[in-house]
Amino acid sequence: MSTTVLTRVEELEAIRTEWDALARMDARDGFFRTSVWYLAWLRCVRPDAQPFVVTTRSADGHLIGLAPLCLYSYQDLGFRLDTVGFAGAEIVSGDFLDVLAVPAERAGVLDATLNALHEERSRWGLLQLGEVLVSSDLHAAVKSRAGDMRLALREEQENICPFIALPASFDEYLKGLSKSVRYDIRRRTKVILEEKGGSIDVCTGPDRATEGIDTLVQLHHARWKSRNDPGTLGRPGLANFLRDVCANPPEGSSYRLYLLKCGGKPVGAFFVFYYGESSLYYQAGWDPNSPLERYSPGMVLMARSIQDAIEAGLHYYEFLRGDESYKFRWTKSTRRTITLLAARSTAARAYLRTAQAKDLVKRLLGRGPTPPASTAETVEEAAEQRQD
Repeated sequence: MSTTVLTRVEELEAIRTEWDALARMDARDGFFRTSVWYLAWLRCVRPDAQPFVVTTRSADGHLIGLAPLCLYSYQDLGFRLDTVGFAGAEIVSGDFLDVLAVPAERAGVLDATLNALHEERSRWGLLQLGEVLVSSDLHAAVKSRAGDMRLALREEQENICPFIALPASFDEYLKGLSKSVRYDIRRRTKVILEEKGGSIDVCTGPDRATEGIDTLVQLHHARWKSRNDPGTLGRPGLANFLRDVCANPPEGSSYRLYLLKCGGKPVGAFFVFYYGESSLYYQAGWDPNSPLERYSPGMVLMARSIQDAIEAGLHYYEFLRGDESYKFRWTKSTRRTITLLAARSTAARAYLRTAQAKDLVKRLLGRGPTPPASTAETVEEAAEQRQD
């Protein structure tokens, strides 16, 4: 197999069909690694970032692996570092980021990708792999190769990602919930949709993307403005990013935007992506001044979205990152993601030491969690004995 680093958007456009065919091989988690997600992120969120996509091809020229990476300037704790990392995490909250690969070739692809990064090491000082599944083969490969690649390693920002393994029917799902949650779902749904005259409109398809996203943004802002917070959709570029992705969705994907209406006016919005085996809950919003607000419109819309996912034959309902308490009313199952930082340059190693010192101070002051177990100190000591 052979590897190539693609650094121009034109080169990426030329391989989009092959790229997304690889993504579809991961029917559960491939969505955030598609070409659509990557390119929309570059256009709308980080136009300053440069493509740094590592492709792996077999001897007969077939694309068997792709790492959706980019090169950018990373600034933190007074450091400014040339960094290579996964695209599509910052601002837009892509989860389960990874190297795409034909399953039977995955071990070889991971090794070839890390070799390519090592060969291109003069272009970067820090490798930042965000939202990687804990104990995944990528996680293990980076830890295993850190020593021979002369990298100091740090693990940080562990996130909890709740999910539902969807059963065969919605009734079966409800039976697994507590009696109080079942009562709340049924009672609030009846109140909103029958007693108060609410209705749910489901937007799908590119033709309704702009109108639907505009409504979602408006209701999201209304919800968070009441708390003096701009909300997630107030982040630069995110609304345009969503419009872009929904207008040109990755092959094999779709979106569903649930609009709760009262008197013909949208008062709640709930947004999910469908991809492969998964429904991905992405964002929501509602009017805090609506007469339906007191009856938990978010619960009603989430219940409807879970029911639809089951009826669509999907296998997973992903809540994505965040351990907010409301998610655990719906499920007890979780996965974990982590950010891997691998430092090559002297400045990057100094940054890792500074970050570790900051963590120590926060723990001593009782202001921060205990970091995940890592090989940071061991690899750092080894790296100090080597030249950049």
